[in-house]
Amino acid sequence: MHDRQNVLTQWLKTILDDMPFILTPLAGDASFRRYFRLHHDKKSYVVMDAPPSKEDVVPFININEALANIGVHTPKIQAVNASQGFILLEDLGDHLLLNALSPDDADRFYQAAMSTLITMQQCSTAQLPLFDKAHMLQELSLFRQWFLHHYLALKLSPKDDQCLQESFNWLTNEISIQPQVFIHRDYHSRNLMVIGEHAVPELGVIDFQDAMRGPFTYDLVSLLKDCYIQWPREQISTWVNHFFLHLPDTHGWSQPAFSRGFDLCGLQRHLKVLGIFCRLSLRDNKPSFLRDLPLTFNYVMAGLESYDELKPLYHFMQHKVQLPFIETIKQ
Repeated sequence: MHDRQNVLTQWLKTILDDMPFILTPLAGDASFRRYFRLHHDKKSYVVMDAPPSKEDVVPFININEALANIGVHTPKIQAVNASQGFILLEDLGDHLLLNALSPDDADRFYQAAMSTLITMQQCSTAQLPLFDKAHMLQELSLFRQWFLHHYLALKLSPKDDQCLQESFNWLTNEISIQPQVFIHRDYHSRNLMVIGEHAVPELGVIDFQDAMRGPFTYDLVSLLKDCYIQWPREQISTWVNHFFLHLPDTHGWSQPAFSRGFDLCGLQRHLKVLGIFCRLSLRDNKPSFLRDLPLTFNYVMAGLESYDELKPLYHFMQHKVQLPFIETIKQ
């Protein structure tokens, strides 16, 4: 790590013509990337450090350009060292959407976020991988591996395994029929930056390098059923309807069908996230993510009880998972 820091410092000296600068570490994310704020010549920038053995900066660069070209505010790239995994970026500040949200202001911020999302869905998906059934099932395996097995230490019976398999097959089949658009895959309040003070909020979008071509309700779920903040179910329904009514193309879907697709995408996403949060804690030594397990778990249970086809999975969660989970989070 010390050697890598030296390489980064030497690269910055080169692009800044040996002018003095100050680097300050920023809070990390759920990846292997590190971020720094760079102060230089009365200006500030953000430096991304993405170790090439762990992260590829090329998708970030390509998607950044594609989104900027359609009017989405992404951090402007100032300089790149792709072979070392370093990027010098525009500094979008520290004002996360999460910290700006309140019951009084939520509606205008979410309307701005949904407007940005509608623009983002117009981005070309020609070069993006497909968020298909196989990918969804792979993500759902994280729930079984990291949440059930490693975190809760549950032993599953053959009947339990069959329940999971059949439920996940049904869920992914249903999601697979949704129209396909550009999906950010982590479009939530920690990846949206509030830029300046405006009557109509301007939002910057970050952490988009894992974008794919996938279901048109997916990013809306990330935004409105955010794992870091919760809103009343009625309010979420109002926002879902608002988004649907402002879509330039509903692909022949009705509003009830869209809301149903929203719910099912939410189930797939939140089951996966239970596994990812546990993996981040147990494997990557990032225990802070465990704080967000209860809200994510509640999203799953609320979603499961609404659909008869998923009642077996709901009963499995009720009778085999819920009590061990409650006992574990109390420890």
